[in-house]
Amino acid sequence: MTTLGPSLTVTGDITSQEDIIVHGTVKGTITMQQGALVIAPAGKAEAQLEGSTITVQGTVSGDLSATDKLELTDSANVTGTIITPSLILREGAVFNGMIEATKNGVAAKPATQKVAVAAGSVKKAS
Repeated sequence: MTTLGPSLTVTGDITSQEDIIVHGTVKGTITMQQGALVIAPAGKAEAQLEGSTITVQGTVSGDLSATDKLELTDSANVTGTIITPSLILREGAVFNGMIEATKNGVAAKPATQKVAVAAGSVKKAS
C-alpha cells in the first residue's frame, strides 16, 4: 500500500498496481491498474481518477471512472462525471455533476444512461 502524506502535493500522472491512500493533494491523473484508490478525508484531487474500486472521503474535482465500485462517503465533496456500474452515496456526501451507469465496466450510450444530479447533500429518506 502506498500512502501520499498530508504535506505532499503531486502534479502529474500516477499509475499504480497497488492500493493508494491520498492524504495530500494530487493534480493530474491517477490510473489504478490494480488495487484500490482512497481519497482520505483531508485528501484533495484535481484529477481524473480511474480504477476498479475508488472510495472518496475527501474532495475531488474531475472525472471518476470505476470498473467495479465507486463510493462517496459522508465526508466526500465531488464535482465531475462519475462512470461506474455500482455507485454508493452515503448520507452527507456532496456531489455535483453527471453519473453514467455502466454494465460490466463498459460505458453505455450517453443519451440513455446519463443522470443529472444537482449540487447538495445526499439526505436519508424519512
